[in-house]
Amino acid sequence: MTDKAWKVLGFAILCGSAVWMGTADVQAKRSETPVKTGSPVAGMEVYMDQYQNSMERESKKASAGLTQEKVRFGTFNTIFNNLGVALVEDNLNIRKEPKNDAEIVGKLGRHCGSSVLSVENGWYKIKSGQVTGYVYGKYLATGQEARTLAYYDMKLMLRIDTKDLRVRRQPNTDCEILGIIHEGETYRYISRNKGWAKIVYKGQIAYAYAPENATIAYTIPEADQNDNVRNKVVNYAVKFVGNPYQWGGTNPNTGADCSGFVQYVMEHAAGVHLDRTSRQQAAEGNSISASSMEPGDLLFYASGREINHVAMYIGEGRIVHAANKRSGIKISSWNYRRPVTIRRVIP
Repeated sequence: MTDKAWKVLGFAILCGSAVWMGTADVQAKRSETPVKTGSPVAGMEVYMDQYQNSMERESKKASAGLTQEKVRFGTFNTIFNNLGVALVEDNLNIRKEPKNDAEIVGKLGRHCGSSVLSVENGWYKIKSGQVTGYVYGKYLATGQEARTLAYYDMKLMLRIDTKDLRVRRQPNTDCEILGIIHEGETYRYISRNKGWAKIVYKGQIAYAYAPENATIAYTIPEADQNDNVRNKVVNYAVKFVGNPYQWGGTNPNTGADCSGFVQYVMEHAAGVHLDRTSRQQAAEGNSISASSMEPGDLLFYASGREINHVAMYIGEGRIVHAANKRSGIKISSWNYRRPVTIRRVIP
């Protein structure tokens, strides 16, 4: 059977299953029926296993250029143990504890995968990528239902099995760094050349040097980790909005200039130490493009050729900064002036 035929067959089975598409968050009730795993469809296990084997052969061909011993290949069975797949239209919150008001530690996107570790009062404890936590069972497919979803949705992916890798715009170490990918994260894999993997990173083509400690597999995406450090930095910074600007000041509680404000926030909220002046800070961290900005990144502005102002990006096209004596610490549009450089100092 062709790849298309296999997937059509999987889709037909999927349509015959009772699949409930939930909302991004859940309201668990202890009185609801116990969580149930899917049951096999008669005769389908053999066909699906044949399909998985064919995908493994294809994945071996795709990974031929990464021939180091530590590069693995396979399918979602290589990645997940006791597969669970998110049954939501958007995102399924992963919580630190099995209750609705527990801290959110990550998110499973629609049809993203996880390994089910245990069941507790209607909640599944799962591990997906770097995230371990709990999701409510009503919104997670398991057993044959999960396998069917995975068969139908799987794509060739690169999974990082080492601590951190820099993602670059081009396949060389001199070009712009777009971000950092971490152990357990999974990205759409396109091709490889001399150790550089071509992937889809945040909606754009990017490159990561991964000659070893990587897995290339036909699989489905894993969880996104809740970026608590960036959220903490932004939430901390905006608390000072309305406080006064003071030339030479380094404490936004009593008054700070632009670089003193950024230095104070980074030190107290993220444990990142920056130099004192905006000109010095503009040489720290890694340069990124405006399209790659994330909350907590720093924007530097200049008067003529000299950098004289720094602000922090807080998302949705806005910055927070110690503007001037008249305005104090305020929120503005990131492009109210054209930034000279944008730097990432939070790993």
